[in-house]
Order: sequence, then C-alpha cells, then structure tokens
Amino acid sequence: MTEAMKRRGREILILVAVAVLAVSVFGCGESQADDQTTTSVTKSVATTGGSTVTSVETVVVGGMAREEYEAALPDLEAAVAANQDDLKALEDLAVAQFQTGRYEEAAATYEKMLAIKDDAFVRNNYANVLRDWGKTDEAEAQYRKAIDTDPSLAFAYVNLAIVLSQQGDNEGALALLESGLDKVPSEDKTSLEGLIERLKAATTTT
Repeated sequence: MTEAMKRRGREILILVAVAVLAVSVFGCGESQADDQTTTSVTKSVATTGGSTVTSVETVVVGGMAREEYEAALPDLEAAVAANQDDLKALEDLAVAQFQTGRYEEAAATYEKMLAIKDDAFVRNNYANVLRDWGKTDEAEAQYRKAIDTDPSLAFAYVNLAIVLSQQGDNEGALALLESGLDKVPSEDKTSLEGLIERLKAATTTT
C-alpha cells in the first residue's frame, strides 16, 4: 500500500466519524502510523451575542493513553537523536509530545519536519499544535499555508473555519468552506458541508 493510499484511508476513517457522530471532525496527529491518528472533535456549535462559539475536544482514534505516550518519549527522543532527518521518527515524537501537552516541543518537532520536507498534512498538524497552545494567529497562518500547499486537504479547511468561527468571523468561515467544496475529493466534502450547515444554522438563530 502506498503512503498516499494509507493517508487516504486514515482520512476516510476520520470523515466517516462525522456521519456517525454528527459532529465536525478534523485531523490532528501523525500521518503515517495507523495506531496514532488523532483528531479534534467539535462537540457543539452555539451562538452567543451574535457570534458562534465552538466546544473543541482533542481525542485519539486508535491511539494510546497519555501515560503510554509519556513512557514512550525517551525511546522516541533517542530514535530522533540517532537520525535527525528521519521523518517517521520525528512524526512519532511530535504526536507523543502533542498528546502529553508538550506544545512548545511538539511545535519545534513539526518545524524540523517542515524544514526537511514541506507537507500540507504535517503543516496542518503543526497548526493544530499552535491552536491548542493558544497561538491562534500563528495557527491560522499555518492552516492557510497548508491549504496553499494542498488545496484538496479537507482537514485544513475545517480546522481554519473553526478558528475563524471562534473569532466571530462566521462569514469568513463559510466563504472558506465553500471555496474548498470544489477542491477537496468528493468523499471529503461531507465534513465541509456538515460544518457549513451548522454555521448557517447558528447564524440564522442570532
């Protein structure tokens, strides 16, 4: 199985969850190891004072408990030290750092990966780290770069739209999502369309 096929399989797995859970799901986590895919889930969309407020929780799909990530860190760090250009080792380390709340370290690891090879999926994950770290402006810039690098990456559209919505820019979020509908693969449109419906519903109730 090629890397592209593996990545597509993971994206479909995550997007299927949208239909089952009736929530927006967008990827954050490593893009190569099947047992460490992470996502962020929008649990609710509500309106307050005319703006949309979203409740976001990061969960692990087929991943490990935080304690297991903690225990794995020394070995992961050693693997990177042995070969600092090993993207797989770097990615595994970044996921463990993210899952244990080491946002600054995770961001630095993703930066190393991007310095080796610019990849939209990795840049999206880097943006997710920045977002959870509270660096919203930097996260927004990285989501936009991810979209510029790969306009077909549905995760980046949904993640950026959530950030814009949290900032009260529903119009910008809707415009972004609608701009991506003709760019993402057909099987990925559900995630964009679902969030569009929720944002429109929230906007009309204000």
